[in-house]
Amino acid sequence: MSEPRYDVRVLHDQRVPTRDGIHLSADVYLGIGAGPTPTIVQWTPYESTRERFITWGAWFAKRGYSAVVLDVRGRYESEGEFVAWELDGPDAQDSLDWVAAQPWSNGRLGTWGRSYGGVVQWQLINAGGHPNLQCVAPQVIHDDYYADGYFTGGAFQLALTLGAGALWTSAMALITGPNAAELILNDRILNHLPLIELDEVTIGRKVDYWRLWWDHQDNDEYWQQFVHRPERVNVPIFQQGGWFDPYCGSHLRKFAAIGDRVPSRVMIGPWSHEEEVETFKGDVDMGPKSVTVIREHELAFYDRYLKDADNDWESRSPAELFVMGDNEWRGENEWPLARTVYTPWYLHSGGRANTMQGDGTLSMDAPGSEPTDHYSYDPADPVPTIGGVNSVLTMTQGAQRPVLPGPRDQRVLERRDDVLCYTSAPLEDDLEVNGPIEMVLYAASSALDTDFIVRLVDVHPNGKAIFVTEGILRARYRNGLDHQELLTPGEVAEFKIRVYPTAMVFKRGHQLRLDVTSSSFPRFSRNLNTGEDVGRGTRMEVAHQTVLHSSVYPSHIVLPIIPR
Repeated sequence: MSEPRYDVRVLHDQRVPTRDGIHLSADVYLGIGAGPTPTIVQWTPYESTRERFITWGAWFAKRGYSAVVLDVRGRYESEGEFVAWELDGPDAQDSLDWVAAQPWSNGRLGTWGRSYGGVVQWQLINAGGHPNLQCVAPQVIHDDYYADGYFTGGAFQLALTLGAGALWTSAMALITGPNAAELILNDRILNHLPLIELDEVTIGRKVDYWRLWWDHQDNDEYWQQFVHRPERVNVPIFQQGGWFDPYCGSHLRKFAAIGDRVPSRVMIGPWSHEEEVETFKGDVDMGPKSVTVIREHELAFYDRYLKDADNDWESRSPAELFVMGDNEWRGENEWPLARTVYTPWYLHSGGRANTMQGDGTLSMDAPGSEPTDHYSYDPADPVPTIGGVNSVLTMTQGAQRPVLPGPRDQRVLERRDDVLCYTSAPLEDDLEVNGPIEMVLYAASSALDTDFIVRLVDVHPNGKAIFVTEGILRARYRNGLDHQELLTPGEVAEFKIRVYPTAMVFKRGHQLRLDVTSSSFPRFSRNLNTGEDVGRGTRMEVAHQTVLHSSVYPSHIVLPIIPR
């Protein structure tokens, strides 16, 4: 593996021409005396001179690479107007033209980037790549901008999208720290209606693309033009994500679609979005093996494909998954795992599944004739976001304190009457759930539109209820995300909810729990239950929800069980 043996110099604010005449700004990190070297390139809307980018550039330059960080079009020192995603692919191609022609580059190019930096790499791939491009590493990023990004299951991701829409067009980068988060994601802003005005409420002016998104509330051609195209990948690729980041499913789907056409590897750990290494020791300790230095894996990747190093990269398992519960890394060859046994676990109750003290149960036995469960969802008093598959720092409703993503204890939520809890008997043996998950929920509502959220929870023998994964569906999109169909109040409907994948071993003596509710605020905007336009509605109604579990309406979650 390349060793850190060079001192580093920086070339600040190099002007990079694009095909339409504007210039991007690049900071270049070089190893002094290294000569023309392989080059790794990334793009960011978050200011190339921030400490994390300087640290990244110097780290690779010390190891014999040239490292380039570019501000995307319209951000910081780069010229032009920033419009999310639209010109990232062509601009990336033009950037690589410039890099390949520089005397400090030997013309062998790789790319890197997390989050928006992953977006640019996929838009580069969509645009046809580049002749000098030899490998890519897009990390923690969605594939479908609508369904996996801003309108997950049709439900508007409030905290994430507000951060993106309002802050990409200002110098107030949300991810700079808690002070920025307290300013932007506070209760006054998050509770504001209508949602379309949040750009002005947050930064005092309208944002064109924020308003454009509200003109495209269905998964239409606008969103589909940006969808990532794994079939166009023609160079080695290394993807990395976290089980508690909203894009873990995206990485695994793209990994499956790429197959073995090119060298492809995916790594999913017990992390969220922002940091390369997180342990989530707040409510459960994933153990020492959960801590790994992602950059060392990346270095082995680049050494192999940019320096032709004879290392072990190609002998590693294509999919490296951290299996929680066992708290160990496991190598797999495909996704989903070929040995998966998809098993339905059914909801049961005597009609009072409300709260974790209720009579809701979960088992592999199909239901017979059972009473329904009921709860009322009031958008004026939503269930708050606590942990979960969540990519940004958020605030609890009514309190200026951070809510972090990940495996947090859910008992404070499970004491609420508007949360139904279905809990299994203690497990007699370890149970491994590893793969994609779907919930089939039969429910009725008094409202024209509402949300249904399900969460899978690991109940420890001491009562601690640790979040595992979740899914959401906005009712108006139950028959497809490309069009809306309001509910008929009181009529039973089937809701197929895509749940984020996981790799979790529920240990012997633990219990599985499935929570059903209708809000997770402020991660998702509150469904106001009126059926009005989501971006422009202000009127709220209470939704009276009915959940059915019977032989006719067998509500169940399909778990990917791995034989042990």
